[in-house]
Amino acid sequence: MTPDKRLPRSREIADELRRAIESGDLAPGSVLPSERELVESYAISSGTASKVVALLKSTGLVESQVGRGVFVKRRTQLIRHAHDRYARRWREAGKAPFRTEVEAQGRTPSVEVAAINRIDPPRWVAERLALPAGAQVVRRENTYRVDARPVQLVNTYIPLTIAGDTPLEEAVPGPGGIYAAFEDLGHRLSRMLEEVQARMPRYEEAQQLGAEPGTPVLDVIHISYDQDEVPMDLSHFVLRADENVLTYELPTD
Repeated sequence: MTPDKRLPRSREIADELRRAIESGDLAPGSVLPSERELVESYAISSGTASKVVALLKSTGLVESQVGRGVFVKRRTQLIRHAHDRYARRWREAGKAPFRTEVEAQGRTPSVEVAAINRIDPPRWVAERLALPAGAQVVRRENTYRVDARPVQLVNTYIPLTIAGDTPLEEAVPGPGGIYAAFEDLGHRLSRMLEEVQARMPRYEEAQQLGAEPGTPVLDVIHISYDQDEVPMDLSHFVLRADENVLTYELPTD
């Protein structure tokens, strides 16, 4: 029989504090014990105390505030209702999906359009949009914020044959967002396909999202189809996993 392997002391203490956070004993917004307090409470070295704090930061459960200490994150997650966010009634009311969801949760949305360009699409985009060889797309690069905090990076690719010389090449395509603009151009949204996976962010994504080390992202590829089953757009979402919840309501028949 092999003896039980004991975890490093730093890991034991970090796990204990993590359980206290997850159980609510350390409430959102509460300050974590300082490194000095950890040294005194657990009779450990300052180096071990530093490792404890680093391990907790890597879980995404805590965040540093310069000059104040390390705090348990307030988990005010944005709920993204995939089954309802593209409903026609919101477009008819002149509201884009993101704004509708955020305002319904009593929060303040904003969108920064970083760039709109005509480009040769990456192969994975061209394949999903069923584009012929040599076809270009319009790429809209956006950063979505809630209460001034960046929560989503979104690149939307639209076939140039649909978007060229239309409001879809403008920063604000009109009331109701891009899907209202699609309908004005004769492309009625009929169905959507989404691919979702979790991963760690690339360096530049973490910087843009202001994410602590160890914070994962949700990678969502969304494809919309019109009434003729023509792919209208592909939107690539990168969402902070600690700031977003995806919900799906699926038919059974």
